[in-house]
Amino acid sequence: MSTSAPFLITTLRIPNPFFEGRNGVYVIHSDPLTLIDTGIATRKARTELQDSLKAENIAIHAIGRIILTHKHIDHVGNAWWLQQESGAEVLIHEMETGSVSNVDPDGDRWRSLVQQRFESWDVPSDLKKETGGARRFAWEIQPARPTAITEGQMIDLGGASLEVIHTPGHTKGSVCLRLDNVLFSGDHILPDISPNIGGGDLKHQGLLTLYLESIQRCKTLASEIDLVLPGHGEAFKHLYQRCQNLYDHHQKRLDDVMAILHQQGPLNVYTMATELFGEIAQMHTVLGCAEAQAHLEYLVNDGRVVCDNNLYTAV
Repeated sequence: MSTSAPFLITTLRIPNPFFEGRNGVYVIHSDPLTLIDTGIATRKARTELQDSLKAENIAIHAIGRIILTHKHIDHVGNAWWLQQESGAEVLIHEMETGSVSNVDPDGDRWRSLVQQRFESWDVPSDLKKETGGARRFAWEIQPARPTAITEGQMIDLGGASLEVIHTPGHTKGSVCLRLDNVLFSGDHILPDISPNIGGGDLKHQGLLTLYLESIQRCKTLASEIDLVLPGHGEAFKHLYQRCQNLYDHHQKRLDDVMAILHQQGPLNVYTMATELFGEIAQMHTVLGCAEAQAHLEYLVNDGRVVCDNNLYTAV
């Protein structure tokens, strides 16, 4: 695909054990040599990243900068190792520097937060136990030294600039990065699936509102973007249409939630999740409930639903 980007961009596909599929790690052959994202914090992913760089004749010690689109472990996971090997600067949005400097290698903090959310979602006790103990997250990750980036910042690549576009929703500090007519979209805009809204940042509320606002903002850029390089899946064109599809997807889900509430009366988050997605288990209990909660919360803020004692009712 033809672009006006001033530098060669190399795409690496790094394995990911989760359902999103392989991660896109992008090398911009600029000055300094720049990586967008790093893959997940497993030995397999790190080894394949190392081998992929070698196959492309890219020396690790030549990497001068790493930019992370958001805080998730499959994007920040190898930043520490690359920084130790190369001395590269690691950049991430100012709201998410702690995900790099204060890591959670055993997943203890994450599991504790999940259990808190399970209480408010009224998740059945057997599923709480199943999800809490089904997978001991043990990442091969160490702290790195992050540098904060902010909305509108222009990152000098030596002859061109990379624009930071803050696109909260999937996480509070998610960013897209624009290089002329190319957009690195992280998980904000994916070609085949909608990123989870709610489960990606359990500490925060209002994520669906933020996501829809960010999608609308990206639509305004679409006429200037010829190619989107996502965090998962293949590169794609037609940014405007993809943004519209994602926006419509969530509007339909909001309509579905309202219809379910009108038909069945007051429901808790867990029951709403099963109505929307069917039987859920293990990690999908977290993601399904969080997505349902994000839509219910949006409707509460919109005045169409009220919440009392963890039960949601259509107005």
